[in-house]
Amino acid sequence: MTLSPEEVSSLLRDIRESLGLTRGVHPIIEEVYEHGDGSLHAVVGDRAEKSQCLGPGGRVAAELAGRIERRITFYGRAELATRDTRLRLTLRRAEELEPVVNESQRAVLRLLQRAVGAEILYPRVETTPMETESWSTNVRTGLAFSGGTDSCASALILRRLGVPTTLLTMILGEEFLNQDDLNAIQTLAETLDLPHTFVHGSAEAHQEIAERAKAGLAHPCGQCHEAMYESLKQHAVQHGYDVLFTGELLPTGRQAIVMNGPLMVIHLPAALAMSKFRTKTECAMAGISPPSGLLGCRLIDSILNTTWKMLGPTLFRVLRELEAGVLTTGAALAQLKEILKRAQGEVGSG
Repeated sequence: MTLSPEEVSSLLRDIRESLGLTRGVHPIIEEVYEHGDGSLHAVVGDRAEKSQCLGPGGRVAAELAGRIERRITFYGRAELATRDTRLRLTLRRAEELEPVVNESQRAVLRLLQRAVGAEILYPRVETTPMETESWSTNVRTGLAFSGGTDSCASALILRRLGVPTTLLTMILGEEFLNQDDLNAIQTLAETLDLPHTFVHGSAEAHQEIAERAKAGLAHPCGQCHEAMYESLKQHAVQHGYDVLFTGELLPTGRQAIVMNGPLMVIHLPAALAMSKFRTKTECAMAGISPPSGLLGCRLIDSILNTTWKMLGPTLFRVLRELEAGVLTTGAALAQLKEILKRAQGEVGSG
């Protein structure tokens, strides 16, 4: 049975009082929704109201979840409004492109529009598995697959939507991903039951990036990202792919769908205005456990304690995700602590 806003409010008051949390005004729970898995989703006014529901370190929300024996997530109206704006911008971009793309790409855009429409209703209405598309065209799509949480969540979404997708993993070199990493990615692909291909890019380009980073001359992430996606896009075009999906979270709204010559690139979690919490939940619900690692790159581990040129941009990567709202403050703090520990040599590079 769904708890009413008044019942959630009463439980929160009792929990806050039992923990000695008396600062501020008791939050107003405006709406409560239950999803099919039994989880609850509560809407409050803004971030300040939400923080009262969460409590220090999430203690209040954790205690509440324990008492009701269900997972509960809180949303501020402000963050839902931002999310709604991003989703509607995704729809606008899809409408812009629909008249100028090929038939296969148009079919993908139509499916994306349906998925975005469902996301606009979330969390008020649960996003349910959509009816599998009957592809009348020989659409070919690939997904840039690092094996991390975001790309795994993207693979699960595409599989659920019935999009015929091949997972594409770049081989960057031992400094970035060693053979154990590649084996783990292959195992994940087999678990996902999707076709998987390792793509060889420019070994010279990535070697140069690694050497410059180890010499403290340039942070590798921006250059590596650009070189990696350039190789993946070239591979996709050469092999006749219509769409290349990625697991990127940050290029939201209209920036989530771009044309690269004949190739359409869709940053799927960004197009759906997902957060890191949502991608982790997507994986957890499917029983998928992506391998953990600092930003998914061994090179970063090995260079963090060299100069500020290496540490500063690494910290900035976390902060920009926090600013964009795709990371919670707690998750961002945990990542920042881990980065600083590794920079101080307290944790091995693994």
